[in-house]
Amino acid sequence: MIGLERLRPEDALSFFRSKGLAPPDARFDFRDVWRNEHATQFVVAKAMRDEVLETIRGALDRALEGGGTLASFTDELEPELRRLGWWGEGTERDPQTGELRKVRLGSPRRLRIIFDANMRASHAAGKWARIERVKDAFPFLRYVQVQRVTRREGHEPYHDLVLPVDHPAWERIYPPNGWRCGCTVQQLSQAQLDRRGLKVTQGFEIEERGVLNSRTGAIEQIARGVDPAWDGNPGKAWLDLSRRHATISGGLTPEAAATELGFASRARLLGLGRGREHLGAFDMATGDEIDWTIGQADRVRLSGAIRERLERGGAVGLVHNHPGSAPLSPDDLAVMFDRRVRSIMAVGHDGSLYRAQLITPPRGRVRDLSQIVAEIVDDLDLDPAARDHAVRLAVIDVLQSQGLILYRESLGAQAKAVRARVEEQARAIAAQIVRVMNGEP
Repeated sequence: MIGLERLRPEDALSFFRSKGLAPPDARFDFRDVWRNEHATQFVVAKAMRDEVLETIRGALDRALEGGGTLASFTDELEPELRRLGWWGEGTERDPQTGELRKVRLGSPRRLRIIFDANMRASHAAGKWARIERVKDAFPFLRYVQVQRVTRREGHEPYHDLVLPVDHPAWERIYPPNGWRCGCTVQQLSQAQLDRRGLKVTQGFEIEERGVLNSRTGAIEQIARGVDPAWDGNPGKAWLDLSRRHATISGGLTPEAAATELGFASRARLLGLGRGREHLGAFDMATGDEIDWTIGQADRVRLSGAIRERLERGGAVGLVHNHPGSAPLSPDDLAVMFDRRVRSIMAVGHDGSLYRAQLITPPRGRVRDLSQIVAEIVDDLDLDPAARDHAVRLAVIDVLQSQGLILYRESLGAQAKAVRARVEEQARAIAAQIVRVMNGEP
């Protein structure tokens, strides 16, 4: 039986949905994804095909959302994996060496490991989100090794360790600390420490051991007693990204926010491979995924599934990646207004997030703004990239000032630097746009 502590389910679900698929060359061996890379990458060793990885991911998502058991997870997933030919023994090509190797694919034992590892990691990450929320009142963590027959000797030195929440040790030994690890942490106030006769551990330092990662040939320094690849705190790494998204996701349901964050993470991870954008669509009421598509070299297009949902009048949110670190484009906003898309988020290559929500559809087409802008910006003394950034910012400012959209952004370092250079020009362009639209000279 896998015992998991109760917590807000959206925390665990948000963590899980925020992961993108690990790139194909990092799926052959569990050591290909290391430490806090697990915060952003979903991977199952030997699941080389996207279809297989997405199938496993979908079953885990449903189990997390609905409180599924190992038995229900296995009953659902086994026939699907058999249909996909990912069961028993098979042959897969190691992308590192190019060698074809006979490997173990799906089995009841592997499904248990997959279920256990992902459930424990997701709940631990969700628990870390709660720890951060209440750490002012409960500023200490006590490491607890569950006293069971299968407890690990290597984790015993950490039992009853008491350290502040912000102590760097929790970035290395926050449980789980290995496959099927049952350790946990208990969050306590100073008064609770006093009542239990516990004291903060003084002078604690992580002891390390060298472990050869045969995939890279490097000697990795791992916290003593912790399994390789489990030496980290993915929950903390995820929460850093989650915090940035939280600043611009106001008004979304928890389920929709979790899915939007997941699409944003996936889009950022995949980037613009071969110049192709990626587009995710989700139901803003339920958070259900509608579609995930890959565009052609020029631009990603709305798929049939997305168009059909929009034609039915559903509240649809879109997330896509785009080159550079500029805000949403007039084309993005035109799609929002023409198709009555409720929300559009773009993910810049530097991790910047740009999000517009539809308030009131405008009269006419937003693309007309592009013609007005073209007449204004010809004489601007800006390089092309900075000009594009300034124009986009100006258009957004105009639309927001007219009460047509609600706009929010969370900027990466590169976008902040460009913004500082073009903000004054963007305000000037916005003012000229308004004058032209009002028929003023």
